[in-house]
Amino acid sequence: MMRRFFATTLGQIASIIALSSATTILLFILLLSIFDPTPPPPPWPWPTAYRIATFVETMRSAPDDARAAIAAGARRSDFSIEMTQTPRPCDGLGQDAQKLRSALQSKFGDVMGTFTVRSCGSDVPATDIQVLLPLEGRMLEVLTGDPKADQFFKLTLPLMSALSFLCVAVAAMSGWAVWRVTGPLRRLAHKADAFGRDIVMESIDEEGPIEIRRVARAFNLMQERITRSLRERTRVLAAVSHDLRTPLTRMRLQLQAGQAENVTAKLLRDIDLMHSMVTSAVSFLSGAFHEEEKEWLDLGALLSTLCDEFEETGANIQYEGREGIPFFCRPNAIHRAVTNLIDNGLHFGGRVIVSASVESDRVVIDVADDGPGVPMHRIEDVLQPFVRLDASRSSRSGSVGLGLSIVKEIVEAHQGQIELRQREPNGLIARIAFPSSAFAPPADARGAR
Repeated sequence: MMRRFFATTLGQIASIIALSSATTILLFILLLSIFDPTPPPPPWPWPTAYRIATFVETMRSAPDDARAAIAAGARRSDFSIEMTQTPRPCDGLGQDAQKLRSALQSKFGDVMGTFTVRSCGSDVPATDIQVLLPLEGRMLEVLTGDPKADQFFKLTLPLMSALSFLCVAVAAMSGWAVWRVTGPLRRLAHKADAFGRDIVMESIDEEGPIEIRRVARAFNLMQERITRSLRERTRVLAAVSHDLRTPLTRMRLQLQAGQAENVTAKLLRDIDLMHSMVTSAVSFLSGAFHEEEKEWLDLGALLSTLCDEFEETGANIQYEGREGIPFFCRPNAIHRAVTNLIDNGLHFGGRVIVSASVESDRVVIDVADDGPGVPMHRIEDVLQPFVRLDASRSSRSGSVGLGLSIVKEIVEAHQGQIELRQREPNGLIARIAFPSSAFAPPADARGAR
């Protein structure tokens, strides 16, 4: 089940995403282990509180003439300290100022002594907080703030490398996924475009995700069916065109002869011949029996009735078999197939015997005649469209060599098989075998009806 899932487009995309994510995480861990970044500093305001307490203690212990140099050396973008006689105290009390005052009071109360912490409302967050404390008759003024207040995050080498690799990996994997999925589609589109110009071409390779393979398989089947259909139609056109020449030539000669008393009957006979040829060819090409709905019928009763109808016309025909053989089929198509076999047997032989037998895994129908039969090496040929063995068989009125081909197509549409056998001492047996899956016990058949 999992293998089938990963063969689908969804499964392959999920695999790509999982692989790229896992690779990114592994690289990120590798970079962190290589560069070994230092632990982050304590959160604000503790670094600033330590710095203020350190400088206050330094200023108190330093001589008076060195304090100015110490204050100048301590100046940074986020920290300045100086000694003044008249400071300008700020009057704000923001949240950051309160945090810094609490940190100084709780940790460095004995060092700081008396001091005030206020917010100045400056536009620069790094120097917005003012700390004032008396020192030997003057005021020590410290301006500081949160150095990270105006910084979203700090880019480090591992983070930048991981982000860069993530972008590259996602782009590469996405490009590969698009190529993997659209590659077979591009080849399929190319084949489809070429198929519009050249009907005869090689089948497309069935590759890629399972959905693409199904499309390729359907395209190959469609191409095969279209090619076969066009070939059959070409053969029909060639065969019918060839066979129509004889009656058309005969009709022209009859009209040129000018024998009015005999022309009408002969023309009508030739017209019927041409009509039979065209009807047989159109019927073979259209495959109209596929449109017929299936239903239950008694196959034995159908065969018995057909034999009776032929016998009423004077034919020497006999049915040997039982009735009560339920068959789920297209009745008109089966009627036509058996009729074609009987008609062929009566045309080439003097007597026809139709039999039906039920075996363990199939039902067999035999149509046997006592005619000349078919040579062993030509048995497979006569089942092909437009194949007629010799001139004597070709002379049959309206025949274009489609009778057995139509029977074969109808039988195969019912999951059956047709087989031609030599009959001893002479004649031919046309055997149709249907699988038992097409039949049902009589009780089920009666229930279905």
